[in-house]
Amino acid sequence: MNNRRISKHHFGLYCWFIQVVAVLCLTSVVIWLCLIPRNPIFTIVDFSFLVLNNKNSSLHADNNSVILNLEIFNRNKGMSIYYDAINVALNYNGLVVGKNSTKGFYQGHKNIIRKEVQMYIVDELFWQGIGNGSIDFVVGLETTVKFKIFAWRTKQRGLNYVAYMSNATMSINGTISSENLVKLYPKSLHF
Repeated sequence: MNNRRISKHHFGLYCWFIQVVAVLCLTSVVIWLCLIPRNPIFTIVDFSFLVLNNKNSSLHADNNSVILNLEIFNRNKGMSIYYDAINVALNYNGLVVGKNSTKGFYQGHKNIIRKEVQMYIVDELFWQGIGNGSIDFVVGLETTVKFKIFAWRTKQRGLNYVAYMSNATMSINGTISSENLVKLYPKSLHF
């Protein structure tokens, strides 16, 4: 009779121990899933060709550059991002016709930052394509980031994004006429 009480007692202790381990495992999986950093969202909100801009023609008469305004949204909760330089390149007919970069910066969680990138373009074929009314080009973006989760930082992660701009038409003041903002997608995705 004594043996039965001891084995029932041990069985209850084992069940309690298994329950505690299961709850701890499930809690750690949920916390781990919440702490996986998600890449930021890059969107082109404005794209202007200064050579065509009639508003400031005295300022930009000999300026053959493109101004690209990027909106960067950190969609992570509780995770901030440290960016190295953001390199932006404009490709036309398979050639890089303009490129520039921004300095590295810090972005807090659930935050939106706008960055302006000015690229000088000397390729005459590109300007002739714009003069014809519509043009196809590609905007490429690459950078490396570190995510800050609580007090520690992750290792560097490389990001490569691309936006395909096809049949882009230019307005009179030198901006791209588009109904929607242009979102950049990871380079591995092909459309």
